[in-house]
Amino acid sequence: MTTSFKGRMMKYVLLLYSLVCMNSYGLEVITGVVTVVEPSYMPGTISFHMDTGNATCPKNTWPKWRKDPENNKAVYGTLLAALVSGKKINFYFNDGDANCTGTHLHLLND
Repeated sequence: MTTSFKGRMMKYVLLLYSLVCMNSYGLEVITGVVTVVEPSYMPGTISFHMDTGNATCPKNTWPKWRKDPENNKAVYGTLLAALVSGKKINFYFNDGDANCTGTHLHLLND
């Protein structure tokens, strides 16, 4: 094999690898109203209930938020604002995560 062929093959393999890795992190989303916030395990974990769910994270489960303490405080404040205002949130978690541990959270205006 020539050096240029090896170089092209290496670039091809790296490109293919990066495409596979980018597509392997799917997210699921649940849109709904927060009905309960459970702060007992702060600052390590926040659990809450929503008025809806999906197949992976059904309605009667406790979705969780578990990151660093400062991030948890910000998310706790957002969940409280959603609870008090009755506004919907988008709760994102990794595809197939039966523990329903959040990765992103959006407070919606509608």
